[in-house]
Amino acid sequence: MEGTTLPPPAAPQPGIGESSKLRSTLDLLNIAKILALVVGILAFLGALWTGVTLIWAGFYGLPWAGYYVVAGIINLLLYTKIPEFEAMVRGRRYTEAKDAMLVWAILGLIFGFIVGLILIIVIFVNLEDLQHREGYAQAPPPPPPVQ
Repeated sequence: MEGTTLPPPAAPQPGIGESSKLRSTLDLLNIAKILALVVGILAFLGALWTGVTLIWAGFYGLPWAGYYVVAGIINLLLYTKIPEFEAMVRGRRYTEAKDAMLVWAILGLIFGFIVGLILIIVIFVNLEDLQHREGYAQAPPPPPPVQ
């Protein structure tokens, strides 16, 4: 049987219920990514508006302008980090994803409200469940795509 080649090994199948949890986790991360971009842009617009009103109102709004600038920066940085979180979840590195998202979820809660809340939901509901299922199944991560 020299001329026959074996098919490549199949990727590990997700555990029972894992695919739906995985899909909902990725969907929530996509929602958080869109909201991070929107909130970041709105925060910069809020900083601009506060800066314009500072001319007429004095320096009472200066702390709010600073807050809006920091909120815009944090949300845009979060927007760039979410694809890394998605890659970790797709690679079944749930503990690493949870640890990486925790700091950003807290920052998002302080500076982005809704974005941080969605990330916290992803961390504590979906990733905890996926992590426990992974511990029972001990499924290896999927192999890299063949090029």
